Order: sequence, then structure tokens, then C-alpha cells
Amino acid sequence: MATIDYPYLCRAISRLSSVPVRIYERGQKTSFNSVMPLPVDPILPHERQVLASKDHVGYFITGDFDFYGVIHVREHAVVMGPCRQIPRTPAELRRLAFDLDVPRGEVEQFVASLGAIIPLPLDFLLEILCMVNYMICGERLGHGDLRVTDLEQAALRRQATEEQTRGTFDEPAPGGSVDAYHAYQIEQEMLSLVRGGDIERLEEWTSHAPAVKPGQIAPDALRQEKNIFTVTTTLVSRAAIEGGMDVEDAMRLSDSYIKKCERLSSLDSIVNLQLGMVRNFTRQVAYINDLDARSELAKKIASYVQHHLSDPIRTEDVAQALHLSRSYLSTRFKKEQGIDLTDFIQQVKINEAKHLLRYTDRSLLTISNYLGFSSQSHFTRVFKAQTGLTPGEYREDRYNNGKPFSGTYS
Repeated sequence: MATIDYPYLCRAISRLSSVPVRIYERGQKTSFNSVMPLPVDPILPHERQVLASKDHVGYFITGDFDFYGVIHVREHAVVMGPCRQIPRTPAELRRLAFDLDVPRGEVEQFVASLGAIIPLPLDFLLEILCMVNYMICGERLGHGDLRVTDLEQAALRRQATEEQTRGTFDEPAPGGSVDAYHAYQIEQEMLSLVRGGDIERLEEWTSHAPAVKPGQIAPDALRQEKNIFTVTTTLVSRAAIEGGMDVEDAMRLSDSYIKKCERLSSLDSIVNLQLGMVRNFTRQVAYINDLDARSELAKKIASYVQHHLSDPIRTEDVAQALHLSRSYLSTRFKKEQGIDLTDFIQQVKINEAKHLLRYTDRSLLTISNYLGFSSQSHFTRVFKAQTGLTPGEYREDRYNNGKPFSGTYS
């Protein structure tokens, strides 16, 4: 077969699909092409995992439900992605830019470029991989050959059948199981933590929670775990609503998690997603608790700010979104909450800053830019006025109290 011009192939695939494409040689990126310019490659947090795929042609799904396809050909690797079936919102893309530490002046370009990628289902990406693989290797594959789900589920069904034959579904779970009453108690304890937005106690609880052996509600282990995830997500979202979370936001987040779960193909990934789901809902309630947003108006405003964290929000913007006049909104809010609306908007942003300072290792400048402050000094002044500490002092205080950064917070 003739020598493959990999840079040309990279450009051609990207132009045809609108999806970014990279070429690696011996693990080093040698070509990168995107129809829209990307100041930072979104693959960076997942690069090692994508390249570690042992399959000749395969794919990787991130925790945020982005797809990356990969073809390994001797010392080369062709990697496509990210693809998504459901596009991200601008707010989600700005959060991704924050996670990737995209420079402030390039954030809007990054958001516009990723937002311009045409949504593609996973099967479409797999068809492209099969076509490119045929062009390179002359190997005929169909997307069904690349889907790991069917193979995994077949193996799990065989395993479940063997376990049922041995009667293992009736045996106690390793480490001790609990009866139905205790299982209900554990469930209620978790939901009460979500309802109260108690993140610290939730972290402690999840590290010591006893193992619960649920009843069999599906014919195989993978389907069982997905069914449990759906039920748990429904209960947790309702607890979050009872804790003050906006109903529409809770339902949208719940649907998003359930769709993510349905795409997963391993038990470990579902368990990890479930933990992140419970944490996320609890954090959303914590915002409301921290803000003491007791009125429905305050909750709506807090929700609006959460969806526009990177914007310099004005009172006029909030009034327009709520279909109220600026003067009426300001007067009513001050009467209900006892503080000015502008102070409340800053309070919402500072509460987000607290979580970022505590649970990420992002610089103060990056956090300041992400939250839409005009400068780091402005961010510091507002933060100190709200908390009595500078952002640096607050982060140091978290470390001194034995709560250092321990990874991303989902």
C-alpha cells in the first residue's frame, strides 16, 4: 500500500466532518486540524486515556459524554473528536474553557469553535472511523464491529446466568449486606444530605456508607445498574427540588444524567457517574442554602446567575430575563431579601468562587476571569467584602483545615 499522507488525511477528515482531527506518531501529536480555530485542544484532559485504547479501531466516551474515535496503525494514531449527540450550552462551553485554562482573550473563540461542531451520534462517528480505517488499511469493518456494549452485555448476561445457577443472587454480599429496612434508612439519609445541601457530610458519608444489596430488577448486571441509577437520580432530583433547586434545572440535569448513564458500558463508570450526580445535586442545593434565598424570586435570580456566571451581569439583564421592570425588580427584591440585587448577584458569584477555590487548583486569575470580574483585584475586593478573607487566604484556610484539593469536583 502507498505511503499514507497523514497530515492531508487529517485535514480532509476534519473538513468533511467538521470534527477536530489529530495525528499522533509514537505518542506525540504531529498534526491537528479543526475547521474552526481552537486555541486549546479539548482532548488534553483525556489524551492519555484515548491513546491508551488497545483496540485497533475504537472509541472513548468522557464523563461529560464527549466521543473520541481512534485508529491505531503501527506507530501512528488518528484521533477524531470531540463529538456529541446533544450540543453543549454556551455556559457549559465556558465551564469547559475554565477547566482547560483557556486564556481569557481566547475563551469566546474557543466557545464559538466548539459550538460550531455539528452534533453527531456515536454511530455516525464509528462509520467515519470504519471508512478511514479502510482507506489506510484496506480492512472492511462496520460500526457494529466497534461497539463494545453488545459484547460486554453478552458477557455480563452469561455471568449473571452462571451466578443464578449457583444461587449467588441469594447469598449475602461481600462485606455484609443490609435488609430492606436498613436499605431504606440509608437511602433516606443520603436524600436528607442532598435536601440540606450538606456537601461535607455527604463526602464523609459516601466514604463510610455500608454496602446495600438491591433486589434483582433486571436480567443482567449492567441493566440492573442502569435501572438503579435511573431510580436514584429521580429520587435525588426530587430531594434537590425540596431543598430549593429550580424545578426546570433539576429536571434538565436529571434527564442529562440518565441519558449519559444509558450510553455507558461498564459497571465502574456507572457507579462513578452516580457519585458525581449525587454530589452535583447536593452542590446545587448548597448554593441556595448559602445564599439564604428563601423567596421564589431570589431562587429564580440565583438560577439566572448560575447560567451566566461568566457574564458581567447587570440588573437590567435580570429584569429582562424575568419580564419585569428594573425598578420594580430592585424594589421587590430589596423588600423580600433585605439586600440590594447587585449585592446578591455578587454573592452568587462569590459562592461559586468558594467552591472553585476549595475543589480545584485553578489560579485566582483564571477563576476571576471565569466569573466575569473586570480584573483579579476587583475579584479580590468583592470576595473579601463578602467573606472577610482574600481568595488566597480562603484557599489557604481550606488547606489548613485538612480539606485540600483532591481532584475535579463534578
